[in-house]
Amino acid sequence: MSMTRSQEIIILLAILFLCGEAANPKNCTQVKCGSGNCCEDSYFGPICFDNIRYSCPVENGIHTLCGYGLSVCSGVCYDTSSYSCTAGVLSTVGAPIVAPPTPAPVPQLPTQTADVRIINNCKSSLWIEARQGPQNAPLPGQTGTSTLALSGGYVDYPIPVTGLASARFWAKYGCDKQGRNCAIGDQTQYWPNPPGGCPATGCTAPIDSLLEATFGCKPGAACNVQNPTTWFDTSQVDGWTIPYKLSVAGSTEECDCNGNGCGFKGVDASQLDVSKCPSSEDLSMNGTYPSATIDGKTQSLTSVDLRFIHPTTNEILGCMSPCKKLNWQMGLTERSGSALWMCCPTPNPSHCDPSNGCVTPEQCRAGPIENTGYVKAVHTMSPGVYSYSYDDLVGLHACPAGKVIYTMEFCPTGSAPYPASNR
Repeated sequence: MSMTRSQEIIILLAILFLCGEAANPKNCTQVKCGSGNCCEDSYFGPICFDNIRYSCPVENGIHTLCGYGLSVCSGVCYDTSSYSCTAGVLSTVGAPIVAPPTPAPVPQLPTQTADVRIINNCKSSLWIEARQGPQNAPLPGQTGTSTLALSGGYVDYPIPVTGLASARFWAKYGCDKQGRNCAIGDQTQYWPNPPGGCPATGCTAPIDSLLEATFGCKPGAACNVQNPTTWFDTSQVDGWTIPYKLSVAGSTEECDCNGNGCGFKGVDASQLDVSKCPSSEDLSMNGTYPSATIDGKTQSLTSVDLRFIHPTTNEILGCMSPCKKLNWQMGLTERSGSALWMCCPTPNPSHCDPSNGCVTPEQCRAGPIENTGYVKAVHTMSPGVYSYSYDDLVGLHACPAGKVIYTMEFCPTGSAPYPASNR
């Protein structure tokens, strides 16, 4: 099977990245990144960066990641054509400056032709995960589910003309050279599954910032008459990790048509900030369920920390939704106690009642989940994002199939830092 130019570039970048690192290096002095790329130490090892977007000057033996062509002075990146550095003091025309200079402009990426493009604008390399269907299989045309995206890189995904059901895209952070054993992002078993399995320490919390979509049949395909619409959302139902921005192009004026008109301009979740995740969320429903007993251990529900913190580095890597905290981490069934109202399950819609472990969409929207600090934080930092099971009035979108392309950028310009320090 022949590869597209974008796939060849991605593979080449992966080879440069993987081959440029020494075996088990301790720091960047032992690493030679491909094509002169920059290296910066991180808790999961030396990382190579794209030298088209960044420079990596060394000051007193310390690497600093800067914009392309910039130098460094006392840890501050600066333009040598406008500023000078004397004895660690940055100045211009003999006077100290107050703020760091503006980084050099970022080169434009190639024009997108694929249906979906995922961009890594973070300072660290990411692995982009793409799954589809109930088996969490690779997308059509992909040999695996995970693809390396260096800082400044991207991954393109063409969608078949007949559409694609239940596709999901997210980014994994802090991974090894095979895109496994990640600090966050290994939320499901590796492909093939079975026998893919989880990392030795277990799969990570399924709270990743993600794009999920069911793509309709493209114009010209026989199935377009029956399935002409693409439905999608950028869901934070389970939680959030890396800030992002979803942009669209094409016939966007035909999206989200309702009685008030049509049109969709994208989703800006660049201000999703893991440091603002509620650390003392009251999930007791005003004292109705003050605690829960799991495996003989009683845990308070009046002040629950929703932050997902790395056990070794103490970095805040994500924020767990109330449902996912109660269900995935604390082990409560979704059909009882506080979890019933935070997760809103509907096991039997025809006979749905809280007494048999079922909550209707209307009951869910009127219930306590809407008033949690978690949902308020999502709606404040990223208006238009799906934040709980029946948040349809906010998060769910529809566009004509094959007439719109989607670009999801992680760590867009102006986004909150990721990860955050828990100090």
